[in-house]
Amino acid sequence: MYESWSSTTSQPPRPLDRPVWVDLEVFYGPPDHPTAGPEDDPPPGRVLVPTGRVPGVLARWERAVDGRWFGIVRFAVCDSYGAVVAEHRDSLVPASALSLRETEPYR
Repeated sequence: MYESWSSTTSQPPRPLDRPVWVDLEVFYGPPDHPTAGPEDDPPPGRVLVPTGRVPGVLARWERAVDGRWFGIVRFAVCDSYGAVVAEHRDSLVPASALSLRETEPYR
């Protein structure tokens, strides 16, 4: 039987819920072909934009056996019109692709 949490503590750690930027070029890597680029006449919508930075929320950190750190992050990838195409929930993102996102205080 699978148990969702096993540890010496009775409860899993609380989520950090820290706003971060996810660098999609670091996360996804370079394009497969150096000539890959925008089409001259793309179809309306549904053309992914896997570049730049997108806002996300860091839930917690996890450490790999080789010493690298990964964040468990929620974020979305949009199309060329800004519509959400893929929502990532609890995705494992290398620390090198994450940076702190400053939020404005509420007024």
